[in-house]
Amino acid sequence: KTALVCRDLKGNTIDERRFGAFNLNGIGRENFESLIEEITAYLRALGSCCAVCIGAAGNSNPQMWQMIAATFQRAGIRQGKLVGDHDIALYGALEGEAGLCLIAGTGTICCGRDRGGRILRLGGWGHLIGDGGSAYALGRDAFAAAARQLDGLGPGTSMTERIMEAFRLTSREDMIAYVYQGGKSRIADAASLVEQAFVAGDTLAGEILKKNVQELVELTVATAERLSLQNVLVALTGGVLTHNHVMRCLFTHKLATVRPDLQCIDPKQDAAVGAVLLALSEIAMGGNS
Repeated sequence: KTALVCRDLKGNTIDERRFGAFNLNGIGRENFESLIEEITAYLRALGSCCAVCIGAAGNSNPQMWQMIAATFQRAGIRQGKLVGDHDIALYGALEGEAGLCLIAGTGTICCGRDRGGRILRLGGWGHLIGDGGSAYALGRDAFAAAARQLDGLGPGTSMTERIMEAFRLTSREDMIAYVYQGGKSRIADAASLVEQAFVAGDTLAGEILKKNVQELVELTVATAERLSLQNVLVALTGGVLTHNHVMRCLFTHKLATVRPDLQCIDPKQDAAVGAVLLALSEIAMGGNS
């Protein structure tokens, strides 16, 4: 989805609207152009638009910005800014202040901003070579543990039965087909089963949770150290840290033992509001980017 928030120059919300997926690679050039036209038509209907900030995955694609800039120019939008979706999440979560934002959903990213405005992002390597601590990683480890048990190579775990029941699998062939014939979200869907198994006393599930928590802690600490951040807030967002109570508790406890100066909080604002705040800051600075 595309969440759009419109505010006036005093920061008052005028309107909010949702549009389709903002992903050039996912929806194709023609649909993407139609989406941009739809959004700019909506903005024109509200009045004179001074600035727009867009946070999107794939923002490094030069074609994306060229298409956006051309449409904005035709619409008379004077200032436009395209940044990563993690940038608006960070800015909204801390309302532009220095600190960290840890995003653990299907994938994982930690981004931070120092007191001089320098921004750093660590993680975000994707499920093939990264994303430790993500829902995908939790699900992958659960499926791997189940596979080892079915082959008689690993210890018994209730995660095997939970997986088979949750995804209506009856054989190893069913499990292989389920894992390899769908997208990574299929694997991530098993993350909640790890927590359920842990709460029920499953030792192996506990080991999986602790391993993934450790990866999140290492990512957070590394980001803080590279930005020389001390005594700042860490906004926790993403499904793993907002819906998985056990993971959040384990993470906050572990982080407190190694970096007690980093205080975990819920985001102050969501990513869409972060984009608005960035747009307002561009206007305040008189930027032309």
